[in-house]
Amino acid sequence: MEKERICCVCRLKAPASERIRIAREKKPDGGYKYFVDRVGNANGRGCYLCSSCIDTAIKKKAINRSFKAQVCQEIYDELINIQKSLQ
Repeated sequence: MEKERICCVCRLKAPASERIRIAREKKPDGGYKYFVDRVGNANGRGCYLCSSCIDTAIKKKAINRSFKAQVCQEIYDELINIQKSLQ
């Protein structure tokens, strides 16, 4: 049975394969790298989104809140591109 993950916006559970994962990976210099984990198995901390919650995540900066850090605008831009490709 596949593990369920909670959306960082709507807080509903669903299988991880139905979520979009944003991962945070530690860099050698001590900082962090944020990226959309398309495969879903990258090392590091992650947060999950429903495809229907992308707009709200962007408006409310939900990913920043999940990681308790400022996430670069490129992540939000990539989420917009993912949303467009799903429509």
